[in-house]
Amino acid sequence: MKIKKTSRRKEKLKKRLVPLTILGLVALGIIYQQIAIYCNASHLGRMGRLIDIEGVNMHLYESGTGDLPIVFTGNIGSNVPYVDLYPLHHPLSENHRVMVYDRPGYGWSDYTNKPRDIDQICREIHTLLHTDDVPGDEDTYLEPFIYVAQGMGALEAIRYAQLYPEDVAGIVFIEGTSPSFCADYNNIMIIESFMTNALRNTGLLRLMGNTQYVSNVLNNNPEFSEDLRKLNKGIGLEKTWNRNVIAEKLNVPNNAQVILDAIDAGQTLGDIPIRVITSQNNAYGNWSRTQKSLLSLSSDSSQTFIENSTTAINASDVPTILSTIEDLINHIYELRDDY
Repeated sequence: MKIKKTSRRKEKLKKRLVPLTILGLVALGIIYQQIAIYCNASHLGRMGRLIDIEGVNMHLYESGTGDLPIVFTGNIGSNVPYVDLYPLHHPLSENHRVMVYDRPGYGWSDYTNKPRDIDQICREIHTLLHTDDVPGDEDTYLEPFIYVAQGMGALEAIRYAQLYPEDVAGIVFIEGTSPSFCADYNNIMIIESFMTNALRNTGLLRLMGNTQYVSNVLNNNPEFSEDLRKLNKGIGLEKTWNRNVIAEKLNVPNNAQVILDAIDAGQTLGDIPIRVITSQNNAYGNWSRTQKSLLSLSSDSSQTFIENSTTAINASDVPTILSTIEDLINHIYELRDDY
């Protein structure tokens, strides 16, 4: 009987060791991730400034000067919009004022507990962009700007223009997703986002840091400089597909429907000039049709085609995109007599 009791104890111990070992490894991974974040923080720098918006620090990068600012917003899932959009905002800053913001959970911005519905997002952006306004001093107010939106960033650009039309002088969509496309968006791939979130939180993503898988997850553009790639990887390993970004993605259909409901109520973009830049190699079969729906948002719209996909801004497409933005700037100058 003693032998049987000892044997049962060993079996029970073995059964407990497996989950305990797994829990121990997960705990070590979480600790490793937090230590790495702390140690790497001083090496990642910060390109702009942090501004308190409703109790959350949001990051805003500004460069250059000019009467017609250009405001950039990145795609959902972009780790560092400053990096992803660098091929555009950097050359434009030589002759224009450019601004790149990080929504909560992105880049250098903090996380937020506020819901990620489109109107909340736009209120945060509006407050951020107008943070330097001084009541009674017109010279301190932000001039109407050109909104440049990549991918699903198109939703916030459209909704922002619906809510604050006086702020928007024009919009450029770079492979922008239309509200009609997003209203039917299938979030079946969200499981991959949750898995990436778990891999990041437990330190496994960092352990696999030099693999092609991680490079793909972080959208590390091989065309960028080593400094930009390091910045994208460093912040990506800290923040990629965090709870704020996942919440945004889950809200895509609802956010798109808010825009469509406003359009049905007659709230289009009127004559705000918009330029739609469309990839010829997009994988979605109905992409051409949804891009045409973007054109219908304004009475002043046109379309330009580029060759490559939406995952990154390729060097070969940069001249066409920059030319489209510059042409829109000139068009706005011709339309308005207050510049």
